[in-house]
Amino acid sequence: MKPFVDYIAHHPAVLADHQALSEVEQDELFDALNQPELPDNCMTAEMADGYLTGCALSPHTIEMADWLEDVFGQASMPACDNPQAKDRLLSLVLRRWRDIQHAFTPEVVERVMNTGDLPMFTPLIGHVDPQEVVHPVRFDEEERRMGEWLGRDWAVGFFSAIQRDETWKHLLEDEAHWSLVAPVLLYFQGYDAARPDYALDDDPDALQRMVQSLYRISTYWRNFSAALQTA
Repeated sequence: MKPFVDYIAHHPAVLADHQALSEVEQDELFDALNQPELPDNCMTAEMADGYLTGCALSPHTIEMADWLEDVFGQASMPACDNPQAKDRLLSLVLRRWRDIQHAFTPEVVERVMNTGDLPMFTPLIGHVDPQEVVHPVRFDEEERRMGEWLGRDWAVGFFSAIQRDETWKHLLEDEAHWSLVAPVLLYFQGYDAARPDYALDDDPDALQRMVQSLYRISTYWRNFSAALQTA
């Protein structure tokens, strides 16, 4: 039995709460995943949120123990101040995972995209220290944007999830649909190479376009799977 599966089996309470995270609990998750005693490879809450979203949208099911290992940067639960803090951290992560899964169920996606009568999915994106933002945009010797920008870590987490499943190549190599990923790529790069004058930091609608693209990606994979079943 994998360590995370074993831990959950012996701590069933971490699965008991199915309520969506409140804003206060979202802040708690940010703080909990930023504790110094966590592994160096542990993802931040923002990066983990992007990663879990990529996992939830992936055409293949990713086992909970596998994505937990990636999020925490090790194969077992990390040490925390006390057992209660450890259980609380895992509970928050698992609840956020269920939030994301629910947001991209076919029924929810259809209602949001067609009728708009449900709140749109909200990525957990943290604040950026203005002193860390290089403006106007500058690039290093490898043509990468320098400094930080809003949504960068979320997009890094999302693309980390994409890289673990080769099936994503079907979308990325699909000329008619690969652009669905472009709004997320924009946050990954922090700029638009095709529009030198475009400033992501000054675009209030960029995040909404990215979220809409996530819904369309979800629909793409659902249609992709249906086509395979009828082929």
